[in-house]
Amino acid sequence: MAADSIPAATLAAPPAGFSGAAKVFVCLVLLSLANVAFWVPSLAGVVEGFFAGAPLPAFANRDFANYWLSGRLALGGDLSLLAEQATHQAALEAAFGMPGMEPRAWSYPPHMLLVTWPLGFLSYPAAYGLFMAVTGGWFTWTVRAWSHRMAGPNSRTVFPIALGLLVPFFVLQVLAGQNGFFFGAVMLQALYWRKTRPMAAGLMLAVLTMKPQLGLLLPLLLLTERRFVTIAWAVAFTGGLIGLSAAIFGVAAWIAFFEVTLPYQQYVAAHWTGQFLHMMPTWFAAFRAAGLAQESALALHACLAAPLVLACLYAMVRSKDEETRSRLLLAGTFVLTPYAFNYDLGALLVMVAVPVAARAAREGIDWILAFAAGLVLALPLWTPLLGRGDAILVLPPLVISGLLLIWSAPVFRTFPAALFTKSAPVS
Repeated sequence: MAADSIPAATLAAPPAGFSGAAKVFVCLVLLSLANVAFWVPSLAGVVEGFFAGAPLPAFANRDFANYWLSGRLALGGDLSLLAEQATHQAALEAAFGMPGMEPRAWSYPPHMLLVTWPLGFLSYPAAYGLFMAVTGGWFTWTVRAWSHRMAGPNSRTVFPIALGLLVPFFVLQVLAGQNGFFFGAVMLQALYWRKTRPMAAGLMLAVLTMKPQLGLLLPLLLLTERRFVTIAWAVAFTGGLIGLSAAIFGVAAWIAFFEVTLPYQQYVAAHWTGQFLHMMPTWFAAFRAAGLAQESALALHACLAAPLVLACLYAMVRSKDEETRSRLLLAGTFVLTPYAFNYDLGALLVMVAVPVAARAAREGIDWILAFAAGLVLALPLWTPLLGRGDAILVLPPLVISGLLLIWSAPVFRTFPAALFTKSAPVS
């Protein structure tokens, strides 16, 4: 969106009826309340845990427990417990003094320990709070940066609206204790810097290899845009992070990752069931949650994702706008990957929130657009769809796929005209 597309005069006179983004906020609240039985008790458990003398079960059984434990094990020098689920689970329960904790497994490559090992110096509540504050602050800074890029002088109005629209995502991060702030900021910074600061963008891309399923389409985008310097820096920094982690934590950690951790994660995707499948807005997870076997779910996922991703790639190549290509990349990534969670959607949600905030500030929003935007922006809280019929389980990937089609459509509008108006070759 052009920086001068929001005249200051229109900001001074909000439209009649609901002003600005009020309609979107109403939709956000209603959609979030539809799943209040899930997220309110979880959030309450985390808040209560911060004020308790010792971690309570509802607070300890958060995904953050994995990161904190990895830091403790890294400081203790025995990372062998991390690779296997059984030993990891035993170490987790011993650290908290709570037998029978929810089953968890470590799924990250060893250079992720460069991020999590400092957490081991702190108590669990202190580490939890610090991680949320630091990564949440960084994510907020990236929202501000993108608001300035897309709204220019009007970013002072657009930024707070966009931040408000992202409240469901913020709530989910706190209640899940996840790394969505961190990797959301990494993705946004990589996209933001890829043209102007290739070295910094390369570092962000290297960090993203800690969660590689979120970067599947980034090499294609960089090749399309001929960002060869950025690619070179990404390769160099990736090698540096891998080498540094091997030097600090040992080569054995990498061997265990490839021989134990990765195969077990494939087993988890194929055989584990439960709430985690309902927190994945992918076609694969929807079909697995509905009871299909891994092979069938993956085949159906491929059949649905392939044409959508091809359309995404075509639109990225055809588009001459950098922000449009960024949006397409993010939507295409979450359609393509079978394994991504609602707490991974941060960068994609920012690309929805900022334009919606800008439009709200400029001209107001009708109820149809408000509901459509709310459906995407509230996705972190209206999922997981626990206890719902199988047919409704496809709604999260349907929303993401629909978003990709909406963003691709303007590029495709020129396709028929270009096809049929070309001059016929002279015989």
